Amino acid sequence: MDATVIAADGWEPILAAALLGAERAPPAPPGPLADLITEPDPGAALLARLAAEGLHHLAGLDLAPDAMAPLAPREAAGRDCPPAAAMRLYGLLGGGHAARERLREWFDLAAAARMRPPAWLHQALMLQVRTLPETARAVVGPELAWLAGACGEAPEDESDEAPDDWTAGSLAERRAAFAAFRARDPDGARAALEPVFRKEKADMREALVGALATGLSPADEPFLEACLDDRAGGVREAAQRLLPLLPGSLYASRMAMRAATALVIETKTRLLRSATHDLVVTLPEDSPTLARDGVTPNQWEQRGGGIRAGLLRDILARTPLRAFAGHPPRLWLELALRGEWSEPILKGLFETIARERDPDWTRAAIGLLAEAYEGKVAGVRRTNEVIGRWVRAVDLLPDAEWEAAVTELIRARKIEVVLAMIGSGPESFSERFSAALIDWLAFVVRGSDDLRRDLAKPWVIGRLGERLWPGEAIAASAAALAARLPEQEGDRLRPQVTALSETLDLRVAMRREFETPTEETARG
Repeated sequence: MDATVIAADGWEPILAAALLGAERAPPAPPGPLADLITEPDPGAALLARLAAEGLHHLAGLDLAPDAMAPLAPREAAGRDCPPAAAMRLYGLLGGGHAARERLREWFDLAAAARMRPPAWLHQALMLQVRTLPETARAVVGPELAWLAGACGEAPEDESDEAPDDWTAGSLAERRAAFAAFRARDPDGARAALEPVFRKEKADMREALVGALATGLSPADEPFLEACLDDRAGGVREAAQRLLPLLPGSLYASRMAMRAATALVIETKTRLLRSATHDLVVTLPEDSPTLARDGVTPNQWEQRGGGIRAGLLRDILARTPLRAFAGHPPRLWLELALRGEWSEPILKGLFETIARERDPDWTRAAIGLLAEAYEGKVAGVRRTNEVIGRWVRAVDLLPDAEWEAAVTELIRARKIEVVLAMIGSGPESFSERFSAALIDWLAFVVRGSDDLRRDLAKPWVIGRLGERLWPGEAIAASAAALAARLPEQEGDRLRPQVTALSETLDLRVAMRREFETPTEETARG
């Protein structure tokens, strides 16, 4: 049946025919309703036509004149996914919160394959349209919007663009609109904000200052400096969060001067001996100028040296690394690690290293902490804090370099460190690193009971299934590893490896379900 043919309303003619008798009924005009009448008896055919035309007539009552206007054609969004993938999606839609990660991955795979869910899934998707992952928008968003329009529902606003007018609307709407304005024209947006800024309420001023993070540049410094004197604490705090991101600002210079006062490296040179270095620390005092820049004492702070040590940490966390250019990064870090105030100094420096992502400082920290773990730094013991700082330093590396660094630790069979490292790192591992990690797990599993207990303690193994490369060979290795583990009461490793294997198997199966069968397979 041609779905574009619209049947005429034949209710009045067929009603008249029913009153006059079946023999005098006019023949049914061709169309979808006539195709439904198959009774050979004229009387039965008349009754069937009466029922069909009556239903068709009632269905159109009380509709607006344009109700029967055809909808715009639905644009194709790709070919339908294979039936197995569709059935997988149907199951995931009913899986609740536990299936959220797999649902996101399903739509990622669909987008990569340029496929879409078949039409029979649209109803189930419409029921959960508000909770679908963001990745679903590119795959099925236009079709669901079309379907909502066909059903007379108000379409969801799926536009990523904020409203153009940032001067009207709710706080969230205005902030989003202003951030979009900043993305298009950073200087123009700031220039538009400055004349009206003081007239806004405190919460709106805070939101608009926070939106300056989009397109932040040195040109924003004068405005942000003025915000440090705003009467609203939230506005001051918003500016204090942004100014450290401008390493060439006056704010950064003030912090650099404070850091230079607090930390001084004294070098002593002796005849026929190598120079020695000492880090002299002068803890800062609280002051109004320091408070203006967002460094205030925490009266409850006791760990790591107390209130003044906390001020030092916060100053260093806001100080640009260029302030320490007088000595190599390794020297600063080593003297801090060996000194009395190691915790506040290193914590502050690490915040700045993480913000600026300076490769020299990052590699210096990694090398120093690796040596400290090996007991090669005088006066520094191997502690959980040392390993934790090492993990954070390695985590600053790009994904490929992170994998290379951890691979070296795997080869060196440093179980404790590897376990700490894989608790962070990239969201997804490469195929090569995943294979190396599975081989390492198999090696540890073949070891002593103590090794297996150490492997199970952090509870990170079970979560690796989300990050390992979802390949057939890696999944098979994980399954074999799980099968080899003995069942022992109280064993915490076996359920973790089993969970890893099951997650990998599921992810591999999902990818297989998106594969289009070849012609030979289809014929077979």
